[in-house]
Amino acid sequence: MKRLLVLGATGSIGTTCLNAFRSSLMGDTVIAGLIAFNDSAIYALGTEFSVPVFLSENKTEEDIRAFISSVSPDIALNGVSGIAGLRYSDLLIDMGIDIALANKESVVLGGRYLLGKADRMGISIIPVDSEHSAIWHLLKGHKAERLIITASGGPFRDRKDMSGITVDEALNHPTWKMGRKITIDSATLANKALEVIEASYLFSFPPENIAVTVHKESIIHSMIESPDGAVYALLSVPDMTLPIVSAITGEQSQAKLVRPLDFSSLSLTFEDWDRKRFPMLGLGYRALKLGRSYPIAFAAADEMAVDAFLSGRIGFMDIPKVTEKVLDAGWHTEPSSLEIILEMADKAGIKAEEAICSFT
Repeated sequence: MKRLLVLGATGSIGTTCLNAFRSSLMGDTVIAGLIAFNDSAIYALGTEFSVPVFLSENKTEEDIRAFISSVSPDIALNGVSGIAGLRYSDLLIDMGIDIALANKESVVLGGRYLLGKADRMGISIIPVDSEHSAIWHLLKGHKAERLIITASGGPFRDRKDMSGITVDEALNHPTWKMGRKITIDSATLANKALEVIEASYLFSFPPENIAVTVHKESIIHSMIESPDGAVYALLSVPDMTLPIVSAITGEQSQAKLVRPLDFSSLSLTFEDWDRKRFPMLGLGYRALKLGRSYPIAFAAADEMAVDAFLSGRIGFMDIPKVTEKVLDAGWHTEPSSLEIILEMADKAGIKAEEAICSFT
């Protein structure tokens, strides 16, 4: 029996995971405990599932560590959003706990430091993002020389005039139901930029061997191209249940996790992404190619800029302007420890705030 700790239990990833338990899709996995950051709804979930819960707002690392130790998980689902998720991933590795990872920033910021530490300690990091989950499954059976990550294109894929975009418009994703930050990232394609960086670190592919294509149906989650030119893809309806359950259980479930595709009426389309309307993806590629602390600066600047947009301080198209200003500051430090990573993220946040103030 596998014991699971759910971090970010009240968010979109945590909610999907708990719904899988309600539907008896998790095999012999049991919930050991639930953590939320600042949502008191966690207490009702603890009662429902009869497990210990922890509200981590204003708690110390020692408090969090003590709670995790008390519930003795074998694996943890890290669904905490943003840079905060990196601290949890690092802590879980220190504690010898495998991670089903739905937090992009852990790998984007943590990079070789985090993955190297996990490897040295024998900790498995299994990707939960549908794109990386697809690649993870596909690479089990095939060699690849190129990764092809699909993007829904977000709510503005067909919008030519990107001026005057409101928060409500940006939060109206046509395919996925997600948290506010990741939904804005999807609208700017910053989410794809983070996924490209994450894929490069997770699967050891250089940026020039990772492509992004807009696939509005969100049926193909990623593809790999083998050395002989064949392309292999993972297809399913857009539902996070499949990657979450497979990452946690470590096996192909015998239960039907998602609705089967109807090939009698299925249409799949692809197109290139627009560099002018969606500059965040290009900035992400730039950060990855420059390496060192540039990916950290990209992620930290994006997080600050998205928060400023959501609070009405800047416009939608100011998000890439803020991020570009931060990247232009130069980020040549090699992130060889968690302390350096967080220091670089803090510095990038300060630079981002300066840029935000220049737009307000």
